[in-house]
Parts: sequence; C-alpha cells; structure tokens
Amino acid sequence: MAKAILVALFITLVIGMSLYIGIHFQHKHENKPNSTHTTLAYNATVSTTAKLGSYTKIMDAIASAPTYGESKYYIHVEAGVYVENVYVWKNKTNIALIGDGAEVTMVTMNRKVPVFDTIETATVVVEGNGFIAKFITFENSAGDGAQAVALMAMSDNSAFYGCTFLGYQDTLYAKYGRQFYKNCNIYGTVDIVFGDATAVFQGCNLYARLPNRPITFTAEGREIAQIITGFVLHNCSITAAPELQSSKSLVHAYLGRPWFELSTVIVMQSFLDSIIEPAGWLDWPGRQTDKVTYREYANWGPGSATRARVEWLGYAVLNKSTDVMPFTVSEFISGDSWIPDTGIPYNSGLM
Repeated sequence: MAKAILVALFITLVIGMSLYIGIHFQHKHENKPNSTHTTLAYNATVSTTAKLGSYTKIMDAIASAPTYGESKYYIHVEAGVYVENVYVWKNKTNIALIGDGAEVTMVTMNRKVPVFDTIETATVVVEGNGFIAKFITFENSAGDGAQAVALMAMSDNSAFYGCTFLGYQDTLYAKYGRQFYKNCNIYGTVDIVFGDATAVFQGCNLYARLPNRPITFTAEGREIAQIITGFVLHNCSITAAPELQSSKSLVHAYLGRPWFELSTVIVMQSFLDSIIEPAGWLDWPGRQTDKVTYREYANWGPGSATRARVEWLGYAVLNKSTDVMPFTVSEFISGDSWIPDTGIPYNSGLM
C-alpha cells in the first residue's frame, strides 16, 4: 500500500512539473518581444565596424540587391552614423533598410541650396518601388537658411516606420507615389513636408525647430485635378521641438501653405499645440486659394479651435466621419492592399 501511494505521488509530481514547465515556456514564448532582428533573415548587413561579411556603406549593400527584385531584400543597418548620400535607384525595387533604432542608426549629409539644386540636396533618394525603412534617422545637417532635404521619396508603395527625419527647410520631400509614415518624428522649419505624393502620416510627431519665424508644416504641390494626391495627417502631434517646449509662445506655426493651387492637406484626429496660429493656414504669395483642399476633422489641443481659421473657398471643417473616409489609409492610399506586406501596424480607418 505504501509503495502504491509513493508511486501515485511520484506520478502526480511528474504531471504537475510537466504542466508547470509547459505553461511556463508557453507564456515565455507568448510574451517574447516581436523583435525585427530575431524574425528577419537579412540579405545583407551594413556596419561601421567593418566586421567580416558586412558592408561599410549603405550604397554598397543596395548595389548587392537584385534588379527589379520581386521580394523584399532586407538590409540590416547596424547602429552607427553613416555619412553618405544614398540612392535607391528605380531598378532596385523592394529594398528594406532596417536600423537598430532611430536614436542609434543614422545616415547623414550636409548639402544645401544654392550650392546644389533642391533635389540634389537630399541625403537619401528613394526611387525603387516597394521601399521600406524602419528604425533609422535620415538627416541633412546643413543647418538653417536654405532648402536642405533629408529624404526625397518618389517610390510607390513605400513605407517608413519608427524613423526620424532631421532638417530645417524642406526636411521631407514626399515627391510622388503612395507613401505611408507610421510613428515617425519629423523636425523642421519651413515647408517641413512638401511634394506631391499621395501620403498618409499616422501617429507621427511633427516638430517646429526654431522660434520667432513663420513655421509651415506642409507645402503640398498638387497640380493635376485628375490625379488624386495630397497629405493626410492622422492621429499626429503637431508641436514645438522638445528644446522649445518652455518657450512655445515664441513659435508661430501654420498647418500648411499651397505650393500649387490644388494643394491638398487633411489634418484629422490630431493634437494641435498652441504654436498653431488662429488662422491655421498661410497663403503663398501669388497662389490662389479657392481651389485648395484644406480640411480639418476632430482635432484637439490648444491650437485646434477653428473659429478664426482662414476664410478661403478651399478650406472647410468636416464634422461627419463619412466625409473623411476618403482620406483614410484604406481608401486614400489603398493601404489594405499593400501595407500588411510591410509588417507595419496601421489603422485602416478612423481612430
């Protein structure tokens, strides 16, 4: 009898330990961070340390990718500062640059106007369709005073996640193509985001860098009525840079100004800080404003009041969710058809 009891106890103990181990490792697996670095098989690696098997230049890693590749070519850009101009040519499709974090992985150069034309100042130029960048800082370090582009994107179905864009005038040139920016930080002064892409910025922070001057967050350049382009700022924060938070009263900013007469910008469900002037939008000398499409919907914060906004024919405050559905990720950039393949989380509709 005693022996039988001991056997039963032993079996019970074994079963109990098995259940504990199974549950323990199951929970451990479920709680494991979904790290990009542990789930991706990189095709190439860039490192400032010149370790065996890696490239020291981002351009060299891009050159190693196949031309007109149909699947993503993942390039791990390790922590470091890469001083180079980077071009993702049109025939280098589906390139994915993955950094170790925007705070530690940076690509930077310092070209500016008038030494270079505006498009030539860009630190990084992306032409190849299907481009992805994650956890990288793109900087133009030329400083204030003239156009100096950090990134120029003319890639269809391109996406940026957890990236930072550092510049002053003309920081981010979203030139054309369907583009998606998620959880990015964008710093600048004049026409911080400009171009004629069909782009959605979701959950991004847009920062004004300098006081005592008019700051314009967007300068969208739609020219052709038959082609739907524009910028959508959705669930974003529009404020002063951290170093200016204690002196925000010196910052005077506008949501945008019309680079061309069909300029299209929608700001919705976003935080607008006190730096936004009551008029909200700034005219561009010589540009008409009756054909612009400037819309605001359900914004909040001390700069969100619309009672003193511009009285342009092309400006309107939207009050119905049905009126802004055309500007959501799913409809404006057909995001449901291609963003899932990037692995970037997003909101298809409204928040």
